[in-house]
Amino acid sequence: MKKYILLLPLLFLFQLNVFSQQKERMGPAFIDSASVIKSGALSKKRLIPSTKKQKLYNPRNRGINKIVPGKGLPKRDDPTVQKKKGEIPAKAPIFTFDGADTRSTPSDPTGAVGRNHYVNAWNSEFAIWDKQGNVLIPGSSLASIGGAFNDETDGDPIVFYDESADRFVVMQFSDDLAPRGTSNSPAALLFAVSQGPDPVNSGWYTYRFDLESLPDYPKISLWSDGYYITTNKDALEPQGKEIVYVLERDKMLAGANDVRILGFPLPGIQNNGFYSPAGFSVMGSDLPPAGDAPIIYLQDDQWAGVNEDHLKIWLMDVNWEELSSSSIRLNQELTDGVSPFIATFDGGSFKNLAQPGSDTDIDALQGAMMYMTQYRRFEDHNSVVMNFVVDVDASPAEHAGIRWYELRQANDGAAWSVYQEGTYAPDPSDRFSGSIGIDARGNIALGFTILDDNPVDPIFPSIRYTGRYVNDALGVMSIEEQSIVEGLSPQPSPFGRYGDYAHLSIDPVDDLTFWHNAEYFEGTRRLNKVGVFRFSATELNDIGVISLESPEDASLTASEQISIRLRNFGLNPQSNFEISYTINGGETVTQTYTETIPAESVTEFNFSELADLSEVGQIYTLVISTNLQGDVNPGNDSIEAEVKNLPPNDVGVTSIDAPESGENLSASEQVTVTIENFGGEPQGNIPVSYQVGNNATVSEVFNGTLEVGGLEVYTFNQTSNFSSSGRYTITARTRLANDFDPSNDSERTSVANLDCIPEGSDCSQGDGIFYFEINDFVNERIPCTTGYLDFIGGTTNLDRSINDYSVTVQTNFADDDVEKFSMWIDLNDNAVFEDSERLITSEVIPEINTPFTYNFSLPEDAALGQHLLRIRAGDTSFDGDLNDPCSVMAYGTTHDYSVNIIDSTLDIEDFILNEAELIVVSDPTIEGLYRVVMETSFNEPLRLTVHDISGQLLLENLILNEGDGYVYDLDMSYAARGVYLVRVGTRKVGKVKRFIVK
Repeated sequence: MKKYILLLPLLFLFQLNVFSQQKERMGPAFIDSASVIKSGALSKKRLIPSTKKQKLYNPRNRGINKIVPGKGLPKRDDPTVQKKKGEIPAKAPIFTFDGADTRSTPSDPTGAVGRNHYVNAWNSEFAIWDKQGNVLIPGSSLASIGGAFNDETDGDPIVFYDESADRFVVMQFSDDLAPRGTSNSPAALLFAVSQGPDPVNSGWYTYRFDLESLPDYPKISLWSDGYYITTNKDALEPQGKEIVYVLERDKMLAGANDVRILGFPLPGIQNNGFYSPAGFSVMGSDLPPAGDAPIIYLQDDQWAGVNEDHLKIWLMDVNWEELSSSSIRLNQELTDGVSPFIATFDGGSFKNLAQPGSDTDIDALQGAMMYMTQYRRFEDHNSVVMNFVVDVDASPAEHAGIRWYELRQANDGAAWSVYQEGTYAPDPSDRFSGSIGIDARGNIALGFTILDDNPVDPIFPSIRYTGRYVNDALGVMSIEEQSIVEGLSPQPSPFGRYGDYAHLSIDPVDDLTFWHNAEYFEGTRRLNKVGVFRFSATELNDIGVISLESPEDASLTASEQISIRLRNFGLNPQSNFEISYTINGGETVTQTYTETIPAESVTEFNFSELADLSEVGQIYTLVISTNLQGDVNPGNDSIEAEVKNLPPNDVGVTSIDAPESGENLSASEQVTVTIENFGGEPQGNIPVSYQVGNNATVSEVFNGTLEVGGLEVYTFNQTSNFSSSGRYTITARTRLANDFDPSNDSERTSVANLDCIPEGSDCSQGDGIFYFEINDFVNERIPCTTGYLDFIGGTTNLDRSINDYSVTVQTNFADDDVEKFSMWIDLNDNAVFEDSERLITSEVIPEINTPFTYNFSLPEDAALGQHLLRIRAGDTSFDGDLNDPCSVMAYGTTHDYSVNIIDSTLDIEDFILNEAELIVVSDPTIEGLYRVVMETSFNEPLRLTVHDISGQLLLENLILNEGDGYVYDLDMSYAARGVYLVRVGTRKVGKVKRFIVK
């Protein structure tokens, strides 16, 4: 069959209320057809056994993503992040069973449920189960399907169930025709459509569509006029190339010959390497009108050419009678309701998320609308749900969460709008590889992978799910997180590949039950686990408590009303049942709910008996329960909640946000801090101050109002001078009158005005330092970012009298002894890393993912105190000079730290009396407040005492060296006027300073 390319740009000007500009309507860029090759039932004789050989699939077709450094929002945390897990009780999975057991990397888990079967596929095999999880067809090569699938096992399979036709579809790509002797075409898409509802016995229609280049990462979706395919094709130059395809569904279902395929570009798409758009895929048997088949993709404003985070929607119109009139057009750019997101990890590399027990980070699967994008028709609207992975905070360390959307359309042909959005990241664990679905009642489920390398509570890659009910608060996954399977070991492969996707499908028998399939590990085995679960009600009588609504943590009284939320999980309306609560195991308070809760509805209830929660600082544990006669699910009847009676006055500084380390800091830098209200009452007119080093304290007043638990960013009016090169310590604090807990008042950070910051090196291939250890300080799983990272706050002590130290580094790239490492310590504190201060020079890092140790010595006369430390590593065969600390290397990283040089041989008397200086500085804005400072690198606890002129001891306290010296804030506002003496030292030796209280 002859293949030909059509370049049929049809330019139309039109305007939408969502997005107004010229848009290009384009015709098909590719047209071809294929004939059917039938194959029979899947008899045991035809099955080609599963192979257990380790194999890496498709290792090079996911080009490294690129971002514009410093570009894009948000600059702080994701504004839509859900910060705690859902509280609505949910049942554990109905049942689970293991799917794939493979050594393939990655396994590419996919599976779809039909009326009587579950078909699972992976790289590059498949199996079939009945609906109870019993094996009907064991794991076998995809070539066992026969027909066009003979000798074709190149990977990226997708299994799809067409509910309105009651058929299964299996798709995979081919990237090499040489075994078939037709090397004129390098790639193809392969399809198998079951000839009837039974994928075991009905036989298959198979098709092979030859393409010009590899259709990487293909995903299939259903619209009424065709099967739609999206790909990661021609990722480096997508403009004008066919990226999405549509196939003649009706002919494929009939097993006809000459089934046509049309390929279209995505006009106006921006990407940064690997990308995966998605087609809206119909769930349920109610098909939409033909035409206007939507394709959607995210656009991250970190990418070149994208000025605002948004979602692009294209519409495809196919005319199978007159192919040349078929077209695709960019229809909407959704910005309203789309909050800023960070959808790029580690500058675009594919090793992102740290896992316990392994040096290999896992691919977060960035740049993809995760499979599937499920579309469902309701009586008064159409809905579609989708998800993709985001980095939920702006810190250098990656924290993966799942950004999800429900878009709605008022009627067929209307514009789409964001109905709700959220980012599911309720704790520090990473969540990614999501698959989302919407059932016939509008409830949403989200299956995902979770992992955490926290050494105290590690989580190997594991599969879980959450969800929400249709009437819950928007933007929240309100249902408690449930486990499908907890992983037993880290990913066994060194390549970082995970997934590359998961697959959630919905049972067509009830359109309510979700079947989720994803990947986990046990030793060297890559396993797929299928979990079957349901949120929608199926029982008649089921009432439970969802949450305690009030009181919340605050300053509480002896007469607090207890308010709760109840949910009717069942299909019958309910009334006249008992509700009770206890506090800290005390007397049970019981009342009757006399109203009526409709089926699958939520209501609030207020107990008339008030509770005594008046003890300040006390944590009260409440157990709240329902008692419905005939309740079929007692597991959701009770909840336990905690409420703390907070002290009324308690605020503090939780972070110092500006300035940051940089080049050419000025003499008038603004200082910005974040203030938090830890107490139980709103606070205003809060005294706040900062001090740079041992300079005079700058004191001002925050005039806004901090609500209970609230955070506010405050920028001081008085700037500070950071123009001299070097390292600065900033201490910021609040001074609220009668503050309950002074320990949370202050925060300290270090910044530096550096001679140079060599940003712009490429570390996406693994060049540079990804693990660093010096003395007792360890920095592991270091992200790549822009090639430079500021870790100046990280410090350790080095004793110059020992003179025998080492550092350990690890890289993720090494080739022909060109990856090398150097290190400097800025001993003269001028923020310039000079050749004489280079302590390690061009040491070879010979292997990847292996720690190597390098020795160095400190000069005997190295200055005591804190100094900057710079390390660099990279491929020295390319541009950039490793030993020029300011040179931007083509491939590598540069990091800055701090070290504190001490000398253990010095006698404490010599150290304190000869080297230390004690000063007392008064605060010009707060009468009676003094700061006592003794600058020294001595690091043992010392004692501070204050005496009046007659020798009477007024104060004695233990003080610690917090990095640059001993600092103590001394409140003498209640002391009589006169002369006082402050002493800092040991009981035997110390420094004394006189000061006057006026």
